[in-house]
Amino acid sequence: MRILLRRAKSVLLNLLAVLAVVVVADGQQPYSAAQPYPETSGNAQGHVQQPAPSQAIPPQQPGVGGPGGVPVGYQLNALQQAALDQALDAWQVESNKVITFSCPFERWEYVAAFGPMINNQLAPLNKCDGQLTYSKPDKGSFQITKITTYKESPPPADQPQAPRRGDWLEQTESIGEHWVCDGKSVYEFRTNEKQVIERPLPPRAPGENVLDGPLPFLFGAKPEELKSRYWMRIDPSNANPNQVWINALPKHQQQAADLRQVDVILDRVRQLPLAMQVTLPNGDRHTYMFRIDQAKINGALDRLQQTLFERPRTPFGWKHVVENTPVAQGQPNAQGQPR
Repeated sequence: MRILLRRAKSVLLNLLAVLAVVVVADGQQPYSAAQPYPETSGNAQGHVQQPAPSQAIPPQQPGVGGPGGVPVGYQLNALQQAALDQALDAWQVESNKVITFSCPFERWEYVAAFGPMINNQLAPLNKCDGQLTYSKPDKGSFQITKITTYKESPPPADQPQAPRRGDWLEQTESIGEHWVCDGKSVYEFRTNEKQVIERPLPPRAPGENVLDGPLPFLFGAKPEELKSRYWMRIDPSNANPNQVWINALPKHQQQAADLRQVDVILDRVRQLPLAMQVTLPNGDRHTYMFRIDQAKINGALDRLQQTLFERPRTPFGWKHVVENTPVAQGQPNAQGQPR
């Protein structure tokens, strides 16, 4: 379990933690997530999670592809490529207008080995609340502020065959993951080890360090940069004219070690993220749902929000550990070997 959590953190801290094939606009619930029914069918151990309905093509395994090494479903014809390019260009234009952004979100964590089964569907093991804050060109803060974990209650002693019931209960003693980018380094708080991990970012032009953090698909990454790192397509299963769905698979082993697939949903008019899903190499997935209706965009950040981007202090009793990042990380000639 610890390895899975570390992989999830690595997804956030390396190149990309991007968006989901789920819908949260106008109060809708994610279609691929089970609803919190009180009766469950027990633990999901031994079950294999099925692809979400919108994934017309299941996520590709490393090294598996179609003609020319392109994954199945990602060999785009001229019209499909033009549609993708148009979507990415529009996304970049609108995201470049974002100067400051602060938005609450939910993250549902689906873990096949431990998650509950509700109505024969894998439900999230954890439901978390968090806050994402960004300031152009490359400052950001990501923090999980509340964790609830699914707990099952045993049936009454006089009704041993009664359906199992459960709910997501707040873990008041748990501390959620937290990272900060001040534009020069990324800092990760590891509560289990009582460490603040600092990863210095390579010197670049302002704004380019965002490519090595978790925000490139959210704010202003250049289309050519994205396409150099990921096989991308417009999701062919999208039937919502008000949204743009984009699927991305890592091209290089460096990213494939941390994630199998990333899916994005954008509001077509505002080009803002509605949700995000990251599928991990083992098939587990993290689904992010952004509360855009509560977001503050291009507003003045208050003093507390500004302090989020400052070099964090090391809590008493903790250690400050520096993990040097290769200078060439994220550049075209250092993306790792193609899969």
